[in-house]
Amino acid sequence: MVGRVSFKISNQRNTYKFTLNRNISILRGDSGTGKTTLYDMIRDYNNMGKESGVKISGGNIVTPEGKNWEDELDKLSNAVVVIDEGSKFVFSKEFASKVKGCDNYFLIITRSYLSQLPYSVDEIYSIKGTGKNKEFKRKHHHN
Repeated sequence: MVGRVSFKISNQRNTYKFTLNRNISILRGDSGTGKTTLYDMIRDYNNMGKESGVKISGGNIVTPEGKNWEDELDKLSNAVVVIDEGSKFVFSKEFASKVKGCDNYFLIITRSYLSQLPYSVDEIYSIKGTGKNKEFKRKHHHN
C-alpha cells in the first residue's frame, strides 16, 4: 500500500476512527482504554461478517492468529493487518522478515518495544475519546 489509509470501525457500543500513515504503526495504552475492544471487533467481523454487528469502512482489515499466521500473511496484499500482543509471533525475526517484504500495513497492539521492526515514533498511537467515539492520538510530538 502506498500513502495513508483511513478506517471507521463501529458497532452499537463503540466507534473507532483512525488513519495509518506508514506501513508499521503501534497502538499502546493503559488497560481499559479500548485496545482489545478494537481488536475483538475486527476479529469478530472477520469471523462472522455482518452477523457480528460490526461495520468496517476503509478497506480490507484482518487479524491473523495462531500457528498459521505465516500462511495467512502470504495470502494478503494491500490489507491492514491488526495483531494483538497476545500473538507471540509478533516478537519473532520471521515476522519482521515478512513485514519488510510485503505491501500491507500493520497495526500492532502492544506495550512492548519491538526492536526487530523498523517503525517510526511518529506512528505510535494511543486511543483518545470517552464514550462511544474513539480516535487514535499520536503519542510523540515534534516541536
